[in-house]
Amino acid sequence: MKRRRVHYPLKYRRARTVLYAVILFWLWTWLGSAAFIASLFNSPIHAIIAMYALFTFILLSIPVFLLALAQMALNRPTAPAESAVVVRLDPRPAGRPEPTHAARSAS
Repeated sequence: MKRRRVHYPLKYRRARTVLYAVILFWLWTWLGSAAFIASLFNSPIHAIIAMYALFTFILLSIPVFLLALAQMALNRPTAPAESAVVVRLDPRPAGRPEPTHAARSAS
């Protein structure tokens, strides 16, 4: 028996958010992290800790980015026409007149 695949749009949205966060982190790393590290050179300990954290986040962001891409590929949302639930508002077939409601007898 073949099971239907269930799509969770929230997983796709979370993966997309992670992708945006990683891209913003890489832009910040490329454009602004040097100024941040340079401002910490008054204390060498703080500069070393910041450099270690930056290098760790850079190395961790690569697999996180790839996993988010895989999550987005596996949980691609379906088209609304296929996944929409159709509820008929008028279940009577067309052409038949609406039956009149007869009063109940009190017998």
